[in-house]
Amino acid sequence: MKQFKVFIEHEDKWKLFGIFKANDGEMALRLARSSKNELINQYSFTEDELAYVNMEYEELPHE
Repeated sequence: MKQFKVFIEHEDKWKLFGIFKANDGEMALRLARSSKNELINQYSFTEDELAYVNMEYEELPHE
């Protein structure tokens, strides 16, 4: 598995949301979106907004 940094757009700024292990970037985004409690509690998104949160990923180099 690879590692990906996932960023979210919150209050018109991109912020690091976390690092996820996944087979590809799309899987990393799915894992990030499934972190509903974190998105709601830490960033004050509502349940209805979660599907519309802008997210991007960056693959981390292998060490």
